[in-house]
Formats: sequence, structure tokens, C-alpha cells
Amino acid sequence: IHEHIAIVMEELFQGRLPEFYETLAFHFARGLSLDKAVNYLMKSGKKSLARYSIEESHQYYKQAFELLDSKANKTNAEMELVIELLFDWAYVFYYRGYFKDMSEVFSSYKMIAESLEDKTKLGMFYSWYGWAFFCQHKILDSYPYFEKALQIGEEKKDQRVIGYACTWLTWYYLYNGRIDLSIKHGERTQEISKVFKTDPYLYFKSLTGLGIAYSVIGDKKKAIGIGNTLVDYGKKHSNIRSLTMGYAVLGAAYQMHNDLTTAIGAYEKAIQVGVEPFYVEYIRVNLALAYIMNGQIIEAENAFNCVVSFCQDSGAWSAGIPAQVFLGAVLIAKGQMRLGLKRLKEGKQELLTSGNMLNYLECEYILGKVFSQVAEGAEPINLSKIAKNIGFIAKNVPFAGKKAEAHFKKVIEIAEEMGAKTIMGGACLDLGLLYKTKKRKDLANKLISEAVKLFEQCEADVYLKQANELLESLQ
Repeated sequence: IHEHIAIVMEELFQGRLPEFYETLAFHFARGLSLDKAVNYLMKSGKKSLARYSIEESHQYYKQAFELLDSKANKTNAEMELVIELLFDWAYVFYYRGYFKDMSEVFSSYKMIAESLEDKTKLGMFYSWYGWAFFCQHKILDSYPYFEKALQIGEEKKDQRVIGYACTWLTWYYLYNGRIDLSIKHGERTQEISKVFKTDPYLYFKSLTGLGIAYSVIGDKKKAIGIGNTLVDYGKKHSNIRSLTMGYAVLGAAYQMHNDLTTAIGAYEKAIQVGVEPFYVEYIRVNLALAYIMNGQIIEAENAFNCVVSFCQDSGAWSAGIPAQVFLGAVLIAKGQMRLGLKRLKEGKQELLTSGNMLNYLECEYILGKVFSQVAEGAEPINLSKIAKNIGFIAKNVPFAGKKAEAHFKKVIEIAEEMGAKTIMGGACLDLGLLYKTKKRKDLANKLISEAVKLFEQCEADVYLKQANELLESLQ
């Protein structure tokens, strides 16, 4: 009966089928035509995804997958169909942030993907499989799959496979600290995206990576330009995803230049308009860091805890691990110095081991700030009172200056390798201030002068004002 109803509907509504995808999927799924059931379930999933009904979309793709997965002795065409379904379903896993589930499903079909004659499908499979690893914070594990995908794309001259591989490599190199390669792959994807105008994801995802990469190297003008471009594109095309990431890029651009009020406003706007759980929690980590820098500790703690709670369920540890690590700064601010430092130090090693050099650099910087302010007799990171840690601080004061110096020097070294001028300038400024406190005037003057040059190059006005005022106080 269901089969006959679906067939009649197809005949009656030939010119209006998209209106009835869900109904056709319902009937064919209870009928006899597996291929048609899967076809309409996938179309229903895609339709729901386009209107941001993520959970509804997930259910359609899940039902289609279960129908195919449960079929014994699949034909070659059915195996190819499963792989194609995974490509579409991958967007849903991604936006939901459920990367552990995604990698498990993809892993179960890895051998089948590798056995297909159509190697372009294998290239797309590797791209998404690598991204599932990356978003679980298995950054180094993701790289071989991105490279395999790119190699297949270039061998087969398939621009779409190349585009997706380069999109992921833009983000891989960004977090791995090789910003020049991140920009190179991002720009390549931007050119490819012009060919695939019906696939906005290639455009806005690679452009977002580029915007953050330019923020890291201190190119404020380009970063803000990209952020505004993404926002404009999102408004023009009613693309909430592009709009969300545009505000996120603007937040990163202003945060890197220490314009914290503007950065926080942009991040909060991104979270307000965002509808994808993963995008919202990813942005919330950066918002929490901006809160810490701005002395808003309760807000930072709430934001970090929200991210960690989400990731415990979803497996989106590319956001969760940094949130757990940077909660150490919150603990310090609340007076739990020993526990906070332990979390930062252990977390720093975890970030390094996983290949997350960008967050490793930020962690190193926070440790430098903590020890420098202990050495200067100030409150760590100007966050909160620390009276209950007097004993702990007293034990560390004799060594705090040397520890701070070592952390800041490490930041300067890594930031210089990355080309991260504003971060390098900030570390030079803080190290110069430490030298000033220790009455090492010549070294202080040298470091702060270097900071001024870097901030001038980056047009980092807030930082530049601070550096010039400090330099004048040395005269």
C-alpha cells in the first residue's frame, strides 16, 4: 500500500516533488523500493539542513544509512550510494559537533571506500574522515588523510576534491602554527570556490580560516575585511553559517589587537545569530579567552564550562580541550593557584603533543603573565584576589621572574616562527615591563621598542598606546 501511494504521488506531483520529499520518504521507506526510499530520505535530509533543522536532518540521514547498512550482500552501486550518503551526512555530524560518532561511522566504511573504482569518492572520503579526527583534537592524526585527499584530487584533476582538501589544510596549518601554508591553501580554495558557486561551504569555510590566519599574523585590515565580507555574504544570501563565522573572524581580528570590548561584542553577536551547535561552542572558547583578558572571570568560567559540557557529549574536543586547559586561568583568578597552574602546565603539554601550536602559544603566554605578575607582586593576570594562596605565592616569588622570562622568550620565539606579530609584540611588551620592574632598564627599553615597531606594523592601536606610554616612562 505504501509503495503504491508513493508511486501515485510521484506521478501526480512531478513538478512539485521537493514539497513532498518527506512524505515520499515515509512511504517508500515502508514500501519495497530501497533505492527510492534512500533517495528521498537523503533529499529530505538535505532539505532540512538547508533550513537549519539540524536534528531533523540527522534523523533522515540516519534512517537512510540504517536501511542501506542493514542490507546484506550490497551491490557495487549500493556501496557507492552509502559512501555518497556519508558525504552528505558529514555536514550534519559537523554542524552538530558529533565527531566521535562521525569517525565511527566513517571508520566502518573505510575499507569499502578504499575498494571503490571511483577514486574521487575516496578523496572526498579521506577529506571528511581527516576532518573528523581534527575536530576531536587529533590534529596530527588528521594530516595524512588531508594529504591523501589532495593527492587523489590532483591525480584525478578533480577540483572539488582539491577544494575540500585545501579547505581542511587551511585549518590544519593554522592550528599547527604554519600560517604561511594556511594562507596558501586558503587562497587556493578561494579560487576553486568560484567554480562551485552552488556549494557555499567551500567559499565561507576557507575564507573564515583565511580571516583567522590574517588575524594571527597581525594583518588587521585584511582580517577585518574578510570578516565584513563574510557578514555581507551571509546577509545577502541568507546564509546564517557565513554570518556567524563572519562575526567570529571580526572577534578574532579585534582580540589579537587587544581591542577587547569590540572583540567581545563581535563574538557575542556570532553566538547570538549562530544556529549550529559546533560553531557556537567553537566561538564560545574564543569569547571566554577574551573575557579572561578583560577581567570578566565569572563570564569566562561559565563559557568554558558550557563548552566542556557540550564536548563531553559530542566529542568535539577541538573546542573542549582548549576550554579545559584555559579553565586553569580561571582557577588562578579564583584563588586556586596550585590547581590552576597544574592544569595550564599539563594542558600545555597536551596541546603540544596533539599539534595544536596556536593554543599552545596562548597557553605559554598565559603562564608568562601569571609568573610575571607574581614576580611584580600584582594579582595574576589582574583577575581576582589571591589572598588564600599567599603561602604558595611566597614559595614561588623567588623563581617567578625567571619562569616568566622563560615563558615570554618561548612565546617570542614561536610567534616569530609563525609570523604572529601582535602576539610577539605583546610578549615583548610584557617582558619589557618585567625587566623594568627588575631595574634592567636597557633590556626593558630594547624589548618595548621592539614591541612598538611590531604594533605599528600591525596597526594595533590599543597595544601601541600602552607600549608608547611604557617607553616614555623609561626616559
